[in-house]
Amino acid sequence: MAIKGVITKRLYVKYTRCLRSARYEANDPGAAKLSLTVQQRRQETRELAYLARALFPDGEVSGSDADDFKKLTLLSENAKNLLSQGKTVYDGVLLYKNFSCTFDIAVPCDEGVNFYVVKCATSPSENYIRELAYLAYVAKLAGVKVAKISLIVTDQNYTRGKQIKESALLRKMDLTKRVMRYESKVQKNCEELALFVQKKDMPEAGLCNNCERQFGCEYFTACFGKWLNSPSLFTVHGVDSATRYKLYSEGIISIDDLKANIGMLKPKVANVIKLYEEKAVSVDKKELKKFLDGLWYPLCFLDFESLQSCIPKYRGVRPLETVAFQYSLHVINKEGDAPVHYGYLAKEDEDARETIAKRLAEEIPQNACILAFGKFLECKVLGQLAQAFPEVRAKLSTARNNVRDIGAVFASDTVYYGDSLGSRSLKTVYRCVDAKGAHGYEVGAVHNGADAMATYLMLPYMSEQEKEERRKALWEYCKLDTLSMITILEDIKKRV
Repeated sequence: MAIKGVITKRLYVKYTRCLRSARYEANDPGAAKLSLTVQQRRQETRELAYLARALFPDGEVSGSDADDFKKLTLLSENAKNLLSQGKTVYDGVLLYKNFSCTFDIAVPCDEGVNFYVVKCATSPSENYIRELAYLAYVAKLAGVKVAKISLIVTDQNYTRGKQIKESALLRKMDLTKRVMRYESKVQKNCEELALFVQKKDMPEAGLCNNCERQFGCEYFTACFGKWLNSPSLFTVHGVDSATRYKLYSEGIISIDDLKANIGMLKPKVANVIKLYEEKAVSVDKKELKKFLDGLWYPLCFLDFESLQSCIPKYRGVRPLETVAFQYSLHVINKEGDAPVHYGYLAKEDEDARETIAKRLAEEIPQNACILAFGKFLECKVLGQLAQAFPEVRAKLSTARNNVRDIGAVFASDTVYYGDSLGSRSLKTVYRCVDAKGAHGYEVGAVHNGADAMATYLMLPYMSEQEKEERRKALWEYCKLDTLSMITILEDIKKRV
């Protein structure tokens, strides 16, 4: 919980990246809009930090969550007292004046204290180095001698057995030397930050590298929300970062601004604007016919939802390995037939791979043509399932070889809808074909594949009512993906 006037590790990192984001964090944290993906990632980090305690047994939980400065001070004193007694500390916080910093594990040694921070990652990022440098600086000011400062991440080569083996899953990375190079820079930043938090003025909204990432900043909507639901610099696809920075800095943001300054855009993006204005649909009929001639009946439409977790959930799985937990399959046996729907959604914490493999082997007709939108995931999962379950290997291997990519029709601009603003995603293409049907992606609790993964992984932490609602949303979302492909196929058939 944020305490007014207290400088935290998160605030420090934001200050080094984006002043506007830091201002929100310091004065208006309620403006944050956390995606379900970020919430799930934070929950997984907490679980990983708990597992990491097995590497340093017999420690004591000090506590780091405080809602006022007095409690924060007491928690800091408690952590220092435990460390002075030679005890390992879990989940602690250190405080110096109004600078606070949390840590996951601290282990006293002859040279001082070894600090460990746990991250859902397989390698260190620059932001993690900044966090560790800030921790080392605050610890030093708080009177704690830092002997070593390390990151704990997952080893991507680890394969889970029946139970998780923490010593094999987790990897300790000593980053002391890299962190200490930041010492003078951290001191300067903290001196400036102490003055920064006293001010109320909001810096002008400006783009930064963090803004380029879909889930990079919880204040993105607060900064740019008015531009996100209409044609603008933020919704026209194909604008490179450098051009986007330049245009934004010059106030060229709305679709009208872009039209008026079309000479500043690369030809491909300028054409996107032109086709949008004309509401045009361009079709390469020769290539489209070639694609359609390569399809046959029975015709299937397949979509998987999958998870990737730093903590492997099932036996035989590695960290961040793709594992399917849901599928939707529509089957049209012959031209003119109504599509028949099949699907499966795993129960929470269920390893459904075998169930999914056997069901698909039965439900996909022999030698059927299978359509997917961007076939990489579907081919990958079918290949994994074929390899894992020999009894259905032949059937699923054939299915994998019979997958055709309807998304390639749009990625190659064989068919291009002017209303798409340059996006070739399934949801955008479907919106161009059937705006009313595509509204289904907006009304549910699950809007994209990232939402689907995060929703499934968060099910164990929900109430029974919420679980039921979210499972229904997952089912409808995945089913809509395959239904939308049927509608899209019917539309492009008319354009040959």
